Amino acid sequence: MSELVVVTCASGKQCGQLIPILYLDPRYKLRLVVHSETSLDRLKTKYPEAEVIRAEFGSTKDCARILDGATTLYYISPTFSQQETYFGFNVVDAALAESRKAGSRFAHFVFSSVLHPEITKLLHHDRKRYIEEYLTESMLPYTILQPSHFTDNAMAHLVAQKDSDRVVFHAAHSPEVAFSFTTLKDYAEASAKVIQERERHLYATYQLVSTLPMRYTEYVRSVGEAIGREIEIERVSFDQSVGIILERVNGKNADIEQTVKDGPEHLVLYYNARGLYSNPNILEWLIGRKATTPAQLARETIEASRMQ
Repeated sequence: MSELVVVTCASGKQCGQLIPILYLDPRYKLRLVVHSETSLDRLKTKYPEAEVIRAEFGSTKDCARILDGATTLYYISPTFSQQETYFGFNVVDAALAESRKAGSRFAHFVFSSVLHPEITKLLHHDRKRYIEEYLTESMLPYTILQPSHFTDNAMAHLVAQKDSDRVVFHAAHSPEVAFSFTTLKDYAEASAKVIQERERHLYATYQLVSTLPMRYTEYVRSVGEAIGREIEIERVSFDQSVGIILERVNGKNADIEQTVKDGPEHLVLYYNARGLYSNPNILEWLIGRKATTPAQLARETIEASRMQ
């Protein structure tokens, strides 16, 4: 009998490379959980053999519905939502209730969290910290994954400019601050491995990054060398920076409340002085190869565009 794997926020960037891996694995049936009708229609078309449903994490009934019959939950919470912690608690409660049903097959709660959730100055980190605590105290079989800045965030835009008169990176915060980056395909492979090898990874918390700390200036320079262009760096205003982050998460035309803006505003202020550090050892152990650098991703992005 196939195992039912539930993936939340299934239309987001984290799932773009994870879902195809699981979708092609004959051991699994997928239940993809989305927020909007647009996402529902798109994923139904793309993954016709998967079950795609809309749900609200603020509804305990919806949380119970998405967990019904599940073996594994891969939980991504809505970043920058003021209710992110509350949503996470609801989902953990639903998983716990599912695990206690007669004949339950629930065996694994995988939480896609964030690198260094202990940084309370970053609201979206702090909210996930509470979810991690609630999950570990639930006594459910869990694995917590902690990615950092995604290498991919600026990549498509930079590569798309390679034949332009000027190639410009718009820095939302100080480009002199260093970060460890996480490449999405690496993170997808590691996430799939954790799901597929369940027992080996129970009760573990993994920091999953693809690079040692590197400044954004170094990131931009390495991408420029890969695409054969010099990339200019332009700082944008605080309000523009917040807008860039909100657009990346919520879309261009989203009606944004101040409670949602609070998280990105704290983020920009923090990242003007401090970054997120880790190392790729755990990620490379999980995926069995060297992690993907920004320069490698740039070359792969160019190659992929040529094949389209």
